[in-house]
Amino acid sequence: MRVAYYNHTSAVSGAEINLMVTAKHYTKVHPIIFAPEGELLDRARKDWLEVVPLPSFNARLSRNPLRLAAGAAGMIKAGRQLSEAVRAYGIDVIHANSLRAGMMASLFYWHHRIPVIWHLHDIPPKGLIGKVIRMYALWAAQSVIAISESVMKDYQKLGERIHLVHNGAVLSEFSGQEKAYSREKIRSELHTPQDGRVMTIIGQIAPWKRQADAIRALHALLQHGEENYLWIVGEPKFRQENEQYLEELHRLADQLKVTKYIRFTGFREDVDEICCASDLLLLCSENEPFGRVIIEAMAQGTPVIATNGGGVAEIIKHGRSGLLYTTGNIMQLVQCIQDLQRMEPLRRLISDNAIERIKEHFSIGQAAAKTEMIYMQAMNGGTGINRGLRQTKGVAK
Repeated sequence: MRVAYYNHTSAVSGAEINLMVTAKHYTKVHPIIFAPEGELLDRARKDWLEVVPLPSFNARLSRNPLRLAAGAAGMIKAGRQLSEAVRAYGIDVIHANSLRAGMMASLFYWHHRIPVIWHLHDIPPKGLIGKVIRMYALWAAQSVIAISESVMKDYQKLGERIHLVHNGAVLSEFSGQEKAYSREKIRSELHTPQDGRVMTIIGQIAPWKRQADAIRALHALLQHGEENYLWIVGEPKFRQENEQYLEELHRLADQLKVTKYIRFTGFREDVDEICCASDLLLLCSENEPFGRVIIEAMAQGTPVIATNGGGVAEIIKHGRSGLLYTTGNIMQLVQCIQDLQRMEPLRRLISDNAIERIKEHFSIGQAAAKTEMIYMQAMNGGTGINRGLRQTKGVAK
């Protein structure tokens, strides 16, 4: 089965990482990545994945009618280009890797006649725009995959066409010797004491990721005489406000006089090694849709402290496979950090349970197999506009 993974952007974040990791673990599918030239296709080529470059397109939701019209025109043009490309490559299923990609791919179903699956990686927008998108999905999508119950809850009207497929982690737990090597190497590289306490927060630099909360927690710990180091891993992408937020983080660190204890690493590909070199992982996001980095850290036995919102509670069971706290509650976050650092039995329990939970519920093999089943169902006949067009015009792929 030939599946087109369609990504409307070349930038790489959690959705694109999940795309590439899953694509390498299919057993019944030949994935081909359709996207603009850039970071995504460069990384896909390094992983020996087949790629098809498409012209770039970027449009954002706007209240400005002129920008909205220009965006709509761009989506129509991009949808047409994708339709021609998938027909030329003999594609059986289109896997649209975002809401926007799904809308563009479905827009030209009448032309390509290929089942379209939308993959929801983010909490869908609310209000009128969100309602319009949900109505369009109900009419046009062959199937919809959601990465968490939190993401899928507004799409329940899709009935059997909505599927829950949690992101999967590669089950390659490092040995004790490998972890020791990563710890020594990365701590040396980041000028961090080998015996220091290290907290890591990994993800796109953006206000909703709330890296500032981790900085404030570090400051509180230092005020209590508990020396810690914080690695902030990630870079700002997509929006100017994210660039400005990075500058705000640097200013906050300076104002709190904790800069010497913080390492801004930028984007890193060695997430597993970073997790092994850290003592614990923090996730401070507001309403995190899933949190891929959580399962990557848990797979290595690195204890996780995360906000109790979005899809996070579907991964972590508080007090057993990780610790949860209320978003924005710095003192609660600090208490969780102190509990893990002071109570070795709790730390060991969470580390062991985290590994087992990933093996049982969040392996990449499970995610790939579930997705392949959805492809099969889509090829065997769908619902909505796709099915209706096939019935009325007698055309099938």
